[in-house]
Amino acid sequence: MIQYEKGFLLITVLLTVLVSACATGNEDTPGRDSNDPGDDVVRIEADDDDSGRLLRFYFGSFLGGSTSDSSDPVEAGILEKRENSWYLRAPVPDELDSSGLLTNLFSTAMEEGLLTEDLLGEFVQRHYYDARGFPETLAEWTSRNEEWSEPEWFRIEVQGSMVPQRRITWVNRSNIEYALDSMQSLDDPVLYPGGTVFVGEHLRDGVVEETTLMRKRSDGFWDYWAYDAEGKLTDVIRKEPRDMLIPTRCTGCHYGDRQFEPERSFPATAQPGPSGERALYIPESWRRSDVASALQEHARRSDTILGLYATLYLAEAAAGSSPTPETGRRFLERFGIETSPQ
Repeated sequence: MIQYEKGFLLITVLLTVLVSACATGNEDTPGRDSNDPGDDVVRIEADDDDSGRLLRFYFGSFLGGSTSDSSDPVEAGILEKRENSWYLRAPVPDELDSSGLLTNLFSTAMEEGLLTEDLLGEFVQRHYYDARGFPETLAEWTSRNEEWSEPEWFRIEVQGSMVPQRRITWVNRSNIEYALDSMQSLDDPVLYPGGTVFVGEHLRDGVVEETTLMRKRSDGFWDYWAYDAEGKLTDVIRKEPRDMLIPTRCTGCHYGDRQFEPERSFPATAQPGPSGERALYIPESWRRSDVASALQEHARRSDTILGLYATLYLAEAAAGSSPTPETGRRFLERFGIETSPQ
């Protein structure tokens, strides 16, 4: 009888230990205590619920070797989410981190016990350009790529909130047409194909002071870079009261939901702001309220693009101003847009 009771007690104790061990795990990483993530990961300071998109962009920028190639850091296994927290995992495979930058970042963060927003921001700002391998001069970039000019490229001239200069933005018409071809209705997102390039020229008194570029990567994110008045690579866009740093200040606008003039007021004319005029320099016939209200392109920024490129492309076609009338009419028929009165 005594032996039976001792055996029963031993079995009870063992079952209790096993149940307790299972209970210490969590949904994301079974068997691991959420308060003790382990020596191979470090927690990332991120307060925003949408921080995963920013972290994917940041770390994906260091997992490729050019301005088009990149890898998803989650799929690569170096970025993971457990419950409501994001973690950076080591070691990073050599083929993904040939420079050793991410491994060094991990080591520094482990010493601090946390990968803080400041540490990550400083790291990205310091190493992003080198990791992406942008050409050192604008001339070098244009020698490898198609130069922007009408009519093949769609041109929009604007004076707005983003920069103090007059801004002329260019995108190849074929990329807008690809996005429109992918849509069944004007309620669908405007998504550009990989390799799409947006060029922004900042002019003062007709002279280009800065040239900004965006290019869509293979992972769906956009790279950002710029050249100064002499055509040399720069990571600073001059603006009062504070200069904009590339890429860490770019994401604040492109990933956010704040609206800017004059796009916010379109198709109405925007009122002047603290720095003066805010305007889209387009024909009045392009101010189509039906197209603008249906697309809501600036507010939705489906592909983190702030401009009204699809909106104005369709308005141009409806006004009979398209350099490719047949293509324009095809889109008007698809979306049920009537032509503008002549």
